Amino acid sequence: MNKNSISASQLFFTILQTQIGIGILGLPYNLFKTAHTDGWISMLISGCIIQVITLFHWGLTHRLPGLTLYQMTSKLLGKWGGNFLNIGYVFYYIIVSSVITVLYVNVLKRWLYHLTPAYVLVFLLVVIALYFAKENVRNIGRFFTIVSVFLIILVLLISNAYKEADVRYLFPIGHSGIQNILLASKEGSISMLGFEAILILAPFVKAKSTMTLKMVMLSNCIVTVLYVYIIIACYLFFSPDEILIVPEPVLYILKATQNSVIERIDLVFITFWIISVITSLIMYVYISSVGMQEIFKKKTHRPFVPIVLIFVTGLSIYFSKTDNLVAALSQATNYLIYVFIFCIPICLLILSWIRKGTVKNEA
Repeated sequence: MNKNSISASQLFFTILQTQIGIGILGLPYNLFKTAHTDGWISMLISGCIIQVITLFHWGLTHRLPGLTLYQMTSKLLGKWGGNFLNIGYVFYYIIVSSVITVLYVNVLKRWLYHLTPAYVLVFLLVVIALYFAKENVRNIGRFFTIVSVFLIILVLLISNAYKEADVRYLFPIGHSGIQNILLASKEGSISMLGFEAILILAPFVKAKSTMTLKMVMLSNCIVTVLYVYIIIACYLFFSPDEILIVPEPVLYILKATQNSVIERIDLVFITFWIISVITSLIMYVYISSVGMQEIFKKKTHRPFVPIVLIFVTGLSIYFSKTDNLVAALSQATNYLIYVFIFCIPICLLILSWIRKGTVKNEA
């Protein structure tokens, strides 16, 4: 296996680590605002939606084998159209990276470093991202595979919530109504972002096209189950009235949990949660720099990683100033997600079918 390739299992862990990140803390609260205690049903629906979108993304890589998203756009839209869309994708992923960094700063300042300037926290995260994002995809895949073991620790820590569970809080099931459950699934779908990395990573996977699809869909399943597990834990621990005043219920559960060995389980959880944040940021910075590599026709993405992180640092420091700016950035990003993750790849897939002479995958 050459240095620019990854195995199917490494793809699985890479997608998994990209998906699990910031959203894990506030997802139960965000779903509850619309679907109440039926939020776990919304999450299951979100998982199904993401699987369908994954099929469209995989279909695009299957129709245009050996090409990354940035190369597909040039093939389907021509040089100028492709570059225009690629620039849009680069800025989109820079904004997503900024959202991850801003929310990371927001959590750390509330729970740990109340007086630490935001730029210090941003700098620490950016330095780590710089170190890893400049590596080739094989090294990134290895790192993501190694740190995935920490997800088991996160699951075990959250299991404490089930010791004081009150099943009555979940009933009656479905009382919020089909409309609210479906509306909340939108929030759940956004929290599962990361699967779209297949559009960049597929050419590097040393496996059949169908195996690539299986690994991404398996990651989607694992993330869905994990999120449902966390959501139900929060809904069983807090009453419906309580959860409305705890925007990060996972941390509040752990803070309230008594343990004879570890005094502050919530701080232990944050330590391992930061690793998931780092992996998500690394992948999005890597994808952004690969886009710049394609736009400027260079042999490697490494020189563009610092450039991407300069933009991320500037945006993160600015938007982390107030909660209103954080909310505005998150809301704007949600709209961009529908365009760049849901709409454009599907349109490109349709275009690949319309255009004749498209190379077909032999895998």
